[in-house]
Parts: sequence; C-alpha cells; structure tokens
Amino acid sequence: MKNTRKMILIANFLAIAIVLNLIESAFALSPIPGAKLGFANVITLIILYVYSFRDSTALTLLRVILVGVLSGRLLGPTFYMSLSGAAAAVIAMGIFKKLNIFSILGVSVIGSIFHVFGQIGAGIFVIGSVAVLYWMPLMLLLSIPAGIITGLVARKFVALWDVWYHEVS
Repeated sequence: MKNTRKMILIANFLAIAIVLNLIESAFALSPIPGAKLGFANVITLIILYVYSFRDSTALTLLRVILVGVLSGRLLGPTFYMSLSGAAAAVIAMGIFKKLNIFSILGVSVIGSIFHVFGQIGAGIFVIGSVAVLYWMPLMLLLSIPAGIITGLVARKFVALWDVWYHEVS
C-alpha cells in the first residue's frame, strides 16, 4: 500500500512538473533564447528531499523526455541541452544534499548553476560551436535568482510535507 501511494504521488508530481515546464516554455521571460526560471525544478527538489535521489533523478529524466515528446522537440538540439542541464543539476543537487553542507536553498542554487554547465556543454556538442559560451556569463547570473526562487518554493513545500502527508494517512 505504501509503495502504491508513493508511486501515485510521484506520478502526480511528474504531471505537475510537465505542466509547469510546458507553461514556462510558452513564455519568453529571459533575454537568452530558451532560458527559463526552471519552475519544474521545484518538483525535482521536493522529490529529492521527501523521497530520494533515485526518485528525483527518475522524475527529472521522465519529465524531460515527456516534455520533448509533447513539444515535438524530442531528439532535437534543445532536447539534448535540456537533458544535459537537467542531468547535471540533479546529480549536483544529489551530491550536495548528501554532503549536508547547504540548506535546500543552497542546493537549489547549485543545481541551477550546474544546469547551465550541462546546457552549455551539450550546446557546444550539438551545435558544433563554442559560440554558445557567449551566453554563459548571463545564464550563470540569471541562474542564481532562479535557484533562489525555486529553492524558496521547495523549502516551503518540504516544511509542510510531514504535516500534510501524515494528516492524509
């Protein structure tokens, strides 16, 4: 029963992350093409803190793949950049959470920064040019407030998780 409940909750979180990702993709909030605040990363952080690194990794990879399918960008350059950024972010967040050096807010900022590194690395590879490095300073600058915002939202949710989860048990 407990595993079924967990799977249902993670599936619902995955659906929320997909919707957040698709909505955010529809709005250009940044001067950098394709750059977003990363609201779907709130869900990755929540799953990382209330369940596990494995669960947050699976959720994140499924989100990127399903958004790629739904947006028609699967296996295109933006898909690979998104996948690389998400993978770098979730790995960095998992490591820094395990090290227990930073709070969820710090882990979020680190994830946001590593997302940029992953995207730029993939961009160099899929575009075949180091010209994407031109965007890196601005992307890194924007990643810090984005990480703070997503971290604040995730922190609030995680703080409420135990109360909510046990009330519905």
